[in-house]
Amino acid sequence: MKLFLIKLGGSAISDKSKPLSYREDWVKNLGKTLLSHYKLGSKFVLVHGGGSFAHPVALAYGLSKYRDYEQLIGVSLTSSVLNYLSMKITNTLSTVGLPIYPMRTGSIYTMRDGKPQLLIDPTHIMGLINRGVIPMLYGDVVPSDEGFSIISGDDIMLDLGIKLRPHAAIFLTDVPGILGRDGGVIREFSRTSIADEKGTEHTIDVTGGLIRKVRTALELSGHVR
Repeated sequence: MKLFLIKLGGSAISDKSKPLSYREDWVKNLGKTLLSHYKLGSKFVLVHGGGSFAHPVALAYGLSKYRDYEQLIGVSLTSSVLNYLSMKITNTLSTVGLPIYPMRTGSIYTMRDGKPQLLIDPTHIMGLINRGVIPMLYGDVVPSDEGFSIISGDDIMLDLGIKLRPHAAIFLTDVPGILGRDGGVIREFSRTSIADEKGTEHTIDVTGGLIRKVRTALELSGHVR
């Protein structure tokens, strides 16, 4: 069995410059590609970002750092809109023929000392995979030492990568590549190749930006089979 951990970037499933936009055709085309591999025996765990659904709300309420009671409304709205996005993606992929099993991240994750903590045994997720469904999680607002904190899809990718040891981890975005200082596409990353790079993004992202995502992917690469 080959297990693939796949991140559906928020910028791929939505237009971050347009609140509540959803790229259904992109998700549907991805689903058709995954279905062909699923039928050949490949297994998947999907993780999606918040895109233009969660980031504007989280930014408006300052949820990158929990401070006071008034932010609880922001926690509620962000959690609700993320669940709505997850339902849309589930419906699209299920229509294509993929047996998606959505899992509400805030119910199975917490943050302790700034690090994600899975509250269920990883064998539970593997059990779902072995039963033929495709677990899907997403970046969310979760309980933490400080009250509530944001756990990004990239945080989840790294944590699940360490625990599940997939065959490969794949990050899908809305760009064909990442440019280096010389203006050329960086074909292969190493820790030294991005040490001095600084990402520039023109869309809302409360989870760290592109360079942080690349660093997460590099760290994750040490845990794939």
